[in-house]
Amino acid sequence: MSEEQETVAPQGETKEQKFQRLATKRTQAALKKIQLLCNLSGSSYAYTPEQAAKIVGALRAAVDAVEAKFSRVRGSKAGETSFSL
Repeated sequence: MSEEQETVAPQGETKEQKFQRLATKRTQAALKKIQLLCNLSGSSYAYTPEQAAKIVGALRAAVDAVEAKFSRVRGSKAGETSFSL
């Protein structure tokens, strides 16, 4: 589903219903992507401890940014939207 389709609210949908609908889809998608990252720890791949730490650090920073936004902490900036090793 494209982001454009995702944001089209069913008729009569409240802001809370829209939040619940979008939060569920987006959280499920994020968890799926994290699981795919976990799969990289298998024996089919080679990586350094530094590379693994960089991935974990980027994920922690992103989660911290989400937590700050939901905590209404002012002045906090969203985490990086791009990542590379």
